[in-house]
Amino acid sequence: MFKIIIVIIFALIIISLFAGLYFLLKDQSRSRRTVQSLVLRVSLAAFLLLIILIGFYSGELQLRTPFPLMPSSQQPTSQQPIHNR
Repeated sequence: MFKIIIVIIFALIIISLFAGLYFLLKDQSRSRRTVQSLVLRVSLAAFLLLIILIGFYSGELQLRTPFPLMPSSQQPTSQQPIHNR
C-alpha cells in the first residue's frame, strides 16, 4: 500500500512541477499560481518523505540492496586482497 501511495505522490509532484513551469511561462509573473504550485510541490515532497519514513519504521518498506549489509568486523576473512600489477 505504501508503494502505491509513494507512486501517486511522486506523480503529483511531477504534475505540479510542470504546472508551475506552465504558469511561469503563461502568466509572466502576473499571478500567484507559480508560487502556489511551488508551495504545493514542497508540501508534497515533505509528505512523501514522511510516508517513506513511516514505511521504513513500520517495516512495510525495506531496503533491497544487491550487496550484503554487514559490518566490516563480521565480514568473512577468507577473501584474498587484490594486488594491482
